[in-house]
Amino acid sequence: MIKDYYIGVDLGGTNIKFGIVSAKGEIIHKGLLPAQTHLGRDAILGNIIKAIEQTLALAKKNKINIGGIGVGSPGTVNLLTGKIEGSCPNLPQMLNVNLKKWLSVYFDSPIYADNDANVMALAEHKFGAAKGYRDVLCLTLGTGIGGGIILNGELFHGSDYAGAELGHMTICYEGRKCNCGGIGCLEMYASAPAIVKDTKELLLSNKKSIIHRLIKGDLNLLTTEIIFKAENKGDIFATEVINQACIYLGAGIASAVNLLNPQIVVVGGGVSQGGESFIRRIEKEVKRRAFPSATKNLKVVKAKLGNDAGFIGAAMLVKNPSPQGERAG
Repeated sequence: MIKDYYIGVDLGGTNIKFGIVSAKGEIIHKGLLPAQTHLGRDAILGNIIKAIEQTLALAKKNKINIGGIGVGSPGTVNLLTGKIEGSCPNLPQMLNVNLKKWLSVYFDSPIYADNDANVMALAEHKFGAAKGYRDVLCLTLGTGIGGGIILNGELFHGSDYAGAELGHMTICYEGRKCNCGGIGCLEMYASAPAIVKDTKELLLSNKKSIIHRLIKGDLNLLTTEIIFKAENKGDIFATEVINQACIYLGAGIASAVNLLNPQIVVVGGGVSQGGESFIRRIEKEVKRRAFPSATKNLKVVKAKLGNDAGFIGAAMLVKNPSPQGERAG
């Protein structure tokens, strides 16, 4: 039997990404299933189980020994119990679900769970863009904005596992109401839905945008991918919205940089696919706003592991469970 392999599962608002990962971060197998969040909690959990069952069947067929299962999920995840205890505005169906308890009914393997942005940070720190750095700030830009922090080489969770919620930093104290209940959260200005919303509002009064041609006039087809594509074709309206998102992101990241003084900021998630120009604009804004002493050696880079980071990091929960998950309380 081949040893030192783990199953990682990354639960997202649209899809469930999963795979078999070696102790060295090598992907042996990966797959994708729709999360079907619109069908409710039981459907989501059923699809997670289906993903794991498929993976275990493949592992058995290929005589791969699975040492455990790790799951990354949106929300505040209690490392000790495996329960999603709070801060799950983009997947409210999963609030109060105990992933560890639920999955233990179906599988004999050791099971670990953590926040999805935390496991992304773990993966990038061990095998990706942040490898070799001890103090790291990670952001995932997608349906929401997630955050993961590595301090002194260790994943930071906070006293009640609710730390690193960078998407819910207040950047406008009288701003937009957030799904989390807060006001003016970064997520409401620079997540994928926020960028799409701002673009739609701009296009209502500007009918000559390249974007209109790309979506054939149907604003319901608008995505961040189309907005970045339009910018690459020279669309000034797309550039206006993207530049504004970079300013928001730069403001939020600058606050975190002044607080934590990391060596590197890693930007991942679907929106980060905007490319190097997008990352450089964020970096410029961070360095314009944060203390020069905190940014003189700071690097701002795009995540290296792409959409695989979530399940790779989830798998690494099995190999290196956090000491925070062993404490009482």
